Amino acid sequence: MRQVGQVIRLMIELLAPAGLIVAFDFASRSGRFTLLAMSRVYALEYGNYALLLGVAAALVASATFNRDEKHFGLSAFLGTAFAGLLTISPFVLGRAGIRFDIPPKVFDLITIFAYLGFFITIGMILGGCWSVLVKAVRGIVFRVDDDDWAKPVGVMRKK
Repeated sequence: MRQVGQVIRLMIELLAPAGLIVAFDFASRSGRFTLLAMSRVYALEYGNYALLLGVAAALVASATFNRDEKHFGLSAFLGTAFAGLLTISPFVLGRAGIRFDIPPKVFDLITIFAYLGFFITIGMILGGCWSVLVKAVRGIVFRVDDDDWAKPVGVMRKK
């Protein structure tokens, strides 16, 4: 019975951010919203790679920051947000017509790497923020011990 609870905990803590990335990718591919002003060619040709990198980043971030000694604090969030700003800059500059005299093929290559990096950044932000949410809920609702990993506070046995 304890192993079933650990599997459920693992699914909630690690796989939920990956599911959010998949939902984000599906919504952007179906045209519900767009975050990047780019050609549909990138999404069609490199969308699966971006999805794979985003899911991997979400899994790594949620697994790393769900440990007790690691925290997705303000510095990690700001660093990831800054990386996100860097990855969207080719799309913003390309839309404005600013290409810094870079040949079009090179600019397209930079844009492809920025598109893939953007999904890595989104995965890191979702995985990190999810770990903060899980730790907050676990700290408020549950008391986490080695013996009683997820029993509600009112059901805890006295030591």
